[in-house]
Amino acid sequence: MKLVELKIHPSGKDGWSSKDLVFASDITQLYGPNGAGKTPVIHSIAFALGYPVRYRDDIMEKCSSARLTVEHEKDFFTFERSFSDKFHIEVSERGSNETRIFYNEQEISEYLFLRLGLSPLALTTNNNEPTYPYISTFLPLFYIDQDAGYTSAYKAPSSFIKDQYAEMIRLGIGTAPKHSFEAKRFLIEKKRELDLVNIQIVNTEGFIRRLEEQSDVDNISVAEIDDELEQLKDELEELRNSFDATNDADYVLQRLIREKQNERLNLSASIKDLESRISGFNKIKGEIEIEINTLSLNEESRRLFSSFKDICVTPGCGLFTSSSDSYGKNLLYLRDQIKDLDRNTRFQEIRVDEYTSNLRKLDEEIASLESSLTKEEEDSQTTSLIAAISALTRSIIDRQGKKEVMERIESEKQNYVQLLNNRRGLQGDISSFEGGTSSNDIRILEFRNSYRKKIIEWLDVLSTKNVSRDITVDSDFNVLFGAEKLSQFSGSTLLRTVLALRAAFFELFISTGCISIEFLIFDTPRQHDIETKDFAAFIARLKSICKDNRAQIVFSTTEYHYNGVEGDIEWKPEFSGFEQPMYLGVIDNNQVPSQVE
Repeated sequence: MKLVELKIHPSGKDGWSSKDLVFASDITQLYGPNGAGKTPVIHSIAFALGYPVRYRDDIMEKCSSARLTVEHEKDFFTFERSFSDKFHIEVSERGSNETRIFYNEQEISEYLFLRLGLSPLALTTNNNEPTYPYISTFLPLFYIDQDAGYTSAYKAPSSFIKDQYAEMIRLGIGTAPKHSFEAKRFLIEKKRELDLVNIQIVNTEGFIRRLEEQSDVDNISVAEIDDELEQLKDELEELRNSFDATNDADYVLQRLIREKQNERLNLSASIKDLESRISGFNKIKGEIEIEINTLSLNEESRRLFSSFKDICVTPGCGLFTSSSDSYGKNLLYLRDQIKDLDRNTRFQEIRVDEYTSNLRKLDEEIASLESSLTKEEEDSQTTSLIAAISALTRSIIDRQGKKEVMERIESEKQNYVQLLNNRRGLQGDISSFEGGTSSNDIRILEFRNSYRKKIIEWLDVLSTKNVSRDITVDSDFNVLFGAEKLSQFSGSTLLRTVLALRAAFFELFISTGCISIEFLIFDTPRQHDIETKDFAAFIARLKSICKDNRAQIVFSTTEYHYNGVEGDIEWKPEFSGFEQPMYLGVIDNNQVPSQVE
């Protein structure tokens, strides 16, 4: 979910309003002095989504509602929440006339989680009772409040869920909860999902294989095909505009013949390689059949020995039981090997037929091009020109077709990789429940390891001193710096470390493809506790994350001023106040709302 626009509406004619505040694609900065109203504006982002916020009395009296527009997977939603003691949020979707009204945080949380593709299960409270996550428990991963947000890696308005911080991270990255009241139902659902994913994987593998079989795109990339297309189009244009079209046409024909001949050589080599494989398969199959015959002779000998009363005195003496069992297993294995070889042989024979057919087409094209070069002198100019244009056009169409096939194959391969990742995640979820301990989940182990590395990177970005880089992240995502906990830090060290933790989590969350929340909000960090150059390096690194991913940063600042570039927007206080410009005020209809980009 990305932020699009924020608007605070006035209460009455003399009420306070904001300008139409449009969020940047990358960094949105609120720069203004203390008391300019940055915090109420920042609070309103979370407030509109259902997050509990306590405003001062003047805001409650002068403002009527906060309206926030967001975008998720190309769908746009508008949330409008009243500044009132009663919970009231209206949600509308672009393109729909329907407006939904929510009267409590539980309802809006369920709606949001559903829209964001999250599947929260019943968790366990600190009193061992069932409960569900709320927006007020999940959003603090991405929203750092000015008052208490810079004292820990996670600070929610209330903590009523057992291991709440760990459970919210698990919810965000899509892994099984640690304390679930619905483990059995969850396990059944995940196994059903795994079966469907396995079917999709098999189907996708087959589809990719068929695409590759039906196309002649081996050892070539889309970029190379684009280069070839560009060259062919340039030659066609030059031929049309050339004053000496005949010579140019002859040159083009000769070059095309050479290309077709090279293509023919490569195709012939591929056919020989396939025929060699088929021959090898047949040889291996013959050797396996010899082995099967040998096993059969051994079995016949065993039966003959078993019939001798001097060797087996009683029927079913069991002397040759292990030999008989071994024979059955080996025979079954060898026959399976023959089936695999037959299947591979048929597959290679089909490819040989396809390549042979393509070879015949190439021979016909080469013969046609050569014929155009050896026509009678009196009609050679017209013939060679028409033939060259025709050949170039066919080559362009052929390359365009190959490009489309390559792009489809690439798209299917990306989908295949995503399916493999989904399967691995589902297997981790299932094993975490069946194994009885979620710390064994592979994804969580990987996330913890990557989180540790990112924390070290961000500590260095912020020039954090006196903090050990011997970092441990436990199964609940709590961090130890050597032997020290975060709670032992204070002042500048605490602020830098908290910023490092928050940024490390967000970068990892975004880079792993999680799209439920795609923004990180900092409400005025205590900048007197950090040097300007270090905070500037911090923002610059965040900017690189925004450019490399679909991510947004929103931060308010009093001392440090970030000089935005493309993709950034600065919100400035534009209303006249008693002592300084303000972010909220009485709208003058003659003023045109403005923002600095």
